[in-house]
Amino acid sequence: MVTIRCTRKLLQRIGPPGQVSAPSSTLLGDWCAGPVAVGHQRFVLLISEHSRLPVIMPGRDVKHLARNFPDALARVLAGLGIEASAVEREVEATREAVIAATNNRSLLGTLNDFSFLLSAHMENAPEIDLVDLALWVSRVPVSSLGMTSPDRVTRDLLAQRAEGSQGV
Repeated sequence: MVTIRCTRKLLQRIGPPGQVSAPSSTLLGDWCAGPVAVGHQRFVLLISEHSRLPVIMPGRDVKHLARNFPDALARVLAGLGIEASAVEREVEATREAVIAATNNRSLLGTLNDFSFLLSAHMENAPEIDLVDLALWVSRVPVSSLGMTSPDRVTRDLLAQRAEGSQGV
């Protein structure tokens, strides 16, 4: 189970938040989500609580954000070269999701920083693939991660799980 914590602006389009009854069971933790506009195009940017990994989705079907998120996450994790079994475990854990309100100012700061980067980058390359764009942003060092990039932190988190499951 995963909690997708949406900004107020995104919740206005999705609907009221649900009740969070348990913490996320994913290695990447809760996800913070907010809308991003580039010209007339609309997107949803999601970032992982533990690694700040970005996932970018089209903004036209936000009512089904929770249903569409696992497949978008799978494409980004595969693009990072994560082992298939680790991708499958993480993605399966996101198939059951709760939409809630944001509760972490640090995540909102990263979400705003990444939104600015995306907007600037997409103005020059409007037809860029969303997975390629997420992978590009994932290489940006983040101060709350000790100036490490989300791609490295994500690989480390998912590799630790793979190493731990081999000993079982």
